[in-house]
Amino acid sequence: MVEQEAKPTSLQIITYAPTEFFHCQHCEVAWKQVGLGDRFHAEQRNSGLLPPDLRTEYEAISDWVVEAAMRYGDRLSIQLVDTVSLEGVWKAIRHGLHQFPAFIVGGQRPIAGFDRQRLDAELERCLGPAPSARRGMA
Repeated sequence: MVEQEAKPTSLQIITYAPTEFFHCQHCEVAWKQVGLGDRFHAEQRNSGLLPPDLRTEYEAISDWVVEAAMRYGDRLSIQLVDTVSLEGVWKAIRHGLHQFPAFIVGGQRPIAGFDRQRLDAELERCLGPAPSARRGMA
């Protein structure tokens, strides 16, 4: 009997996300080769794509997501959905979301607002202790 790998637990994050605009793939390569591509995109990032409070929150969420991805690896599937995108509007209506950011772990009831401890507890409830946490307990 062949063992099937467990399907990863989904983490959907519905939040305001900065949007960067790019040229077509060929033009992006050309701009990068002449040393301008990275500068153009850095200017976009620093031009105030998000107000300072949303930018600070987005960076905190990003840091938490990186840590969660490192802890759980391929056991966690992460999807970022911009609140103002068509998909974000659909998810807000579908899940009755009125506050952002919102987090949906494993398709369960959304968690409104960024509460690191509550999110870590929910991930642990769905996925069990992170591998590094289990090693430390031995």
